[in-house]
Amino acid sequence: MKFEDVLNKYNFPRQYQETLLESGITMLHPPQQDAIHAGLLDGRNIVLAVPTASGKTLMAELAMLKVIFEKGGRCLYIAPLKALASEKYRDFQKKYERLGIKVGIAIGDLDSPSAYLKNYQIIIATAEKVDSLLRARTPWLINDLAVTVLDEIHVINDASRGPTLEILITRIKLLNPSMQILALSATVSNAQEMAGWLNAKAVVSSWRPIPLHEGVYYNNRLTYENGNIRVIREDAPDEVQQLVMDTLRGKGQALVFVNSRRSTQAVARELCRWVGPLTTPDERTHLKDVAEDVAPSLDSTKVCKKLAETVVHGVAFHHAGLKPHQRELIEENFKKNFIKVICCTPTLAAGVNLPARRAIIRDAKRYASGVGSVFIAASEYKQCAGRAGRPQYDEYGEAVLIAKSMSDQDALFERFVLAPPEPVISKLADEAQLRKHVLSSVAGGYVHDVNSMFEFLSHTFLAYQHKGTNLIELVGNIFEFLHKEQFIEKSGFRYFPTPFGTRVSRLYIDPLTAIILKKGLARIASGINFSSIGLLHLVCSCPDSEKLNVGKKDQEDIEDFGNKVADELVLTRDDIQSLQDYYTSLGVLKTVWLLLRWMDEEKEEDICERFDVGPGDVFRHTESAQWLLYAAQSIAEVYQFKKLTHFIEGVKNRVRYGIKDELLELSSLKGIGRIRARILFGHGYHTITDLKTASEEKLGKLKGIGIALAKDLIKQTA
Repeated sequence: MKFEDVLNKYNFPRQYQETLLESGITMLHPPQQDAIHAGLLDGRNIVLAVPTASGKTLMAELAMLKVIFEKGGRCLYIAPLKALASEKYRDFQKKYERLGIKVGIAIGDLDSPSAYLKNYQIIIATAEKVDSLLRARTPWLINDLAVTVLDEIHVINDASRGPTLEILITRIKLLNPSMQILALSATVSNAQEMAGWLNAKAVVSSWRPIPLHEGVYYNNRLTYENGNIRVIREDAPDEVQQLVMDTLRGKGQALVFVNSRRSTQAVARELCRWVGPLTTPDERTHLKDVAEDVAPSLDSTKVCKKLAETVVHGVAFHHAGLKPHQRELIEENFKKNFIKVICCTPTLAAGVNLPARRAIIRDAKRYASGVGSVFIAASEYKQCAGRAGRPQYDEYGEAVLIAKSMSDQDALFERFVLAPPEPVISKLADEAQLRKHVLSSVAGGYVHDVNSMFEFLSHTFLAYQHKGTNLIELVGNIFEFLHKEQFIEKSGFRYFPTPFGTRVSRLYIDPLTAIILKKGLARIASGINFSSIGLLHLVCSCPDSEKLNVGKKDQEDIEDFGNKVADELVLTRDDIQSLQDYYTSLGVLKTVWLLLRWMDEEKEEDICERFDVGPGDVFRHTESAQWLLYAAQSIAEVYQFKKLTHFIEGVKNRVRYGIKDELLELSSLKGIGRIRARILFGHGYHTITDLKTASEEKLGKLKGIGIALAKDLIKQTA
C-alpha cells in the first residue's frame, strides 16, 4: 500500500502530505496497512500490538493530523515516562509546528496551573499529569478531545503506575464516549482482551521492518531460535566482551543489559580497553568533550568521573543513579554513533527509543527481596530484545542471552526466546491505590456516593477482566475512612470534598501521607519545639516519600544518628504505624540524614560515598522531599497555620539548592547553584544588593563564575 495513496484517499491537505512524505516513507508496513483497513482513519478505536520500530507512532500521528485538519479537534498523547514524552514533543514540534499545529507538553509539577494547554492542538503528557488536570476540573481538556493515544498501554500491568493509567482511561472513555482511542504496545499478549475493554479493533502482528534474530550464547557458539549456529572468534576473555567486539567489527552498536547498577559500571569499565581502540581520532576528540559535559570540574562525583572515564573510550553506563542531563547526553551520543556501547539495567528498554544492532542480555535473573535470585519477566526480556536493530542502518537486529551451561541454554530458550510476554493484568484491586482514586473522584465532582463509584469501577479493565468482582465492601470502607479523616463530608447519602480533601487530591498525594502531615503540623502549631530535622523526618515518614535502603553495615550509625535527633522529631513510631517496622524507621532516618548533609553543603561526592548512592539518587530524594514539603505548606495554609508556611518555604528552598540559610537569597539567581553561591558569599557578596555594585571584571575572575555569567548576574540584579 503506497503511503501517498492513503494520504490522497483521506484528503490530507497538500502541505500535510509534503511534511509526512519528507521522511522518505513510500510504502506502508504490513501492520500499518492492517491498522488502516481496521478503520484507524475512519475514527475506529484501535489496539495496535506490534513490534518496536514497525510504525506505531506514525499511525497515531495520522489519526491526530486527520482530526486536526477536518475538525480542528484536540489530541492527547499519553506517554508513560517524562523522558518518552519529551522525546515525542521534540519530534512532533519539529515536524508539525511549520503546519501551524501547536504542540504542547505537560510533564511538570502535578499541582501547577495548566490553562496554557488550551492553546495547543496536540498535548503530550504523562498519565499522572493528565489525571491531575482532571482532578483540578478542567472540562476543556476532555470536551474538545478528538483522539487519545495511549503509548505503551502495557503499563497497566505495573503495580505503581498502572492503576492511575487505568482510572484515567476509564474516566476519559466515560466523559467523552465519541473520542477515538489508539492504544499502542510492543509487548502485550492479550491484545484482544484489551480491545474488548476499549471497544476497539485489535491489530496484532509480529512483523518487523528489521528482522530480529534471537539466540543464546554459550561456549563461543551463538545458537539462534531456528537452530542455526554461529561461532564467534574473538580473543576477549569473557562472553560480553566477545559479543561486543563481534558487533563493533560489523559496524554495529550494542546495548548490554545487566541486573544491577554496580554491574553496569563494572562491565563498562572492562569494555573500555577493547572498544576504545576501535574509535576514530575525530570520535575520540568529540568523546573528550562529552566526558567534560558529563563530569564538569566544578561539581563532579566519583560516579560522574567513572562515567567520564568510560565515555572517552566510546562506552557508557546508564542507570537511575545518574542525573537526567547525564542520561540525555549518553542517549544523544549513542544515537549519533559516538558512543558504541551502553551498559544498562532493563529499565532503559522501557524508556527512550534507543535501538542498537545487538541487545546482549547478560543477566536473565535479578535479586528480589525475601526471595533471592529470580528470572526476569518474559515481557521485560521482550522489551530489551525489541531494541535490537537500527532502522536505516542495520539489515537485522540480534537479541542474545548468555548461558552458563547447556541446561541453562535450554532454559533460556524456553523461558524467554520461545515464550510470549505475560498478559497484561489490572493492578487496580489494591486498597492503597483505590483510596487515592476514590478521593480524586469525589474531589473532582465525578461521583458522590458509593454506588456511583462502584458504577464507575464497573467500566475499568479490572471489572472487564474479573467480571463479578465485588468491590462494594472495599469501596464502602474507603468512603468511611475518608469521611472519618475529614477528606469528605456527608449530606444525606451524598458525599462532597472538604477543603482539606480537595487540596490533598490536587496535591496528588496518598491520603495517608496527608494524615501524617496534618497530624505533624497540628502538633507543631500547638507549640512544641521543632526544627528543620523534625520537619524533614515528618515528610520522610510519609508513604509517598522516597526512602533509602538500609544495609547491615548502616544500622549502628543510623541508630546513633536517630538517638542524637530523637528530641527534635515531631512524630514517632507511636504516631505512625509504618515506623514500627525497624527497617522502615531506619530508612526514614537515613534519608533525613542525607538531606541534612546536603543542606549543610557537604560535597555531593562525599554524600554519594557515605550513603552509597549516585548523584541521580540525591537528585531524586531532594525532589521527593521538595514536593512533600510543598504539600505540607499547602496543608498548613488550609488549616491557617500561617507561622509555619514561611518556615517550610525556607526548608524547601534549602533542600532544593543544598544550602545553608545564608545562601538562600543568592541561590535564587539564575545560573547560581550551591557551589557558586558559596564562592560568591566567601568573597563578600552576601546579598543580591551586594552584586548590584560589583565590578564585572572582578566578579568574572572568581572561580566558577567567568565573565559571561558575571555580566548576566549584574543584569539580573539591575
